[in-house]
Amino acid sequence: MSHQPPHPLPGDAAPEHPTADVEAVCVEASDVHGTDDEPGTSASAHRPTVRPATGGLSVAFVPGIMPSKWFGRWQERFGARIPLDPVPLEEDGDPLAVLQRREAHAALLRPEAAPGSRDRDRWHAVPLYRERPVVVLPADHVLTLLDEVPVAELASERLLQDLAEVPAWARLRAEHLQAAGQIERELPAMRHTGDAVELVAAGLGLLVVPMSLARLHHRKDLVHRPVPDLPETEVHLVWPRLPEPQASGEQAAAEEAVIQEFVGITRGRRAGSSRGEAAQERPAPAGKRGRVSGDRTSAGSRRTRSPSSAPHRGRKTPRRGRRSPR
Repeated sequence: MSHQPPHPLPGDAAPEHPTADVEAVCVEASDVHGTDDEPGTSASAHRPTVRPATGGLSVAFVPGIMPSKWFGRWQERFGARIPLDPVPLEEDGDPLAVLQRREAHAALLRPEAAPGSRDRDRWHAVPLYRERPVVVLPADHVLTLLDEVPVAELASERLLQDLAEVPAWARLRAEHLQAAGQIERELPAMRHTGDAVELVAAGLGLLVVPMSLARLHHRKDLVHRPVPDLPETEVHLVWPRLPEPQASGEQAAAEEAVIQEFVGITRGRRAGSSRGEAAQERPAPAGKRGRVSGDRTSAGSRRTRSPSSAPHRGRKTPRRGRRSPR
């Protein structure tokens, strides 16, 4: 499914009112700030209109990733002032190609399925959370008797995916076939995960996928079980490291500032954070005094004491009914 480039991104025309600059956070893939739970529910699929970053933000996401939690927080924080356009991708869609065609400003993706996103000379990447791997099975398969399926139990099973996708299984599978004097059968033609799930239901093999994809393709005749000894799958927020050739100065800074606001939301940054635009525009609550820290208030001004409030430095006055020590 192709995306027609709609409106230009910020590099194409100078904005009239650039978004207030925020402190840029250059985040590498090693800066993991994950969350324990997966975010909310999937955003409704529709064809959005890409807007300039100074007037809006467009975020693409691959199937199974559920960003509504973050999109909702963006709406609460910025509303129509900086609208957010979701860009749901098809299963065979290429999120990096969408970014290169400037059909979205950033993308939520799995780097295992988009290895080019690991190129730090071209892409910023923020790791967000990890997904548990599961094996998708026919409902009447013998392995459904287990609560969890160790990868060793899959050695005798045919997986409907490339060997490189599950290297731990591939090694065990090769040993099993060699001991049995067999060779691996060629994989049937499959366009995407949905096709593979159909073949699992037909009894042609099993499939290991992130849990979110198993849930996306749930059907009554299939079940899934965790595979505890396989590595988890990461989900990253990715956007271009270098600005568009025609973007420069305030235009590129404005686009980066808006993206950094979304980065802050995905990493749990509060609206009042000093690293966000909202903190620069939100006034301090009325009627609340600054907290004292040493001789300064939280606002940074020095507190002065009136003579009447100065502490008494002479001998303490004894309580009534008690005699002063001599």
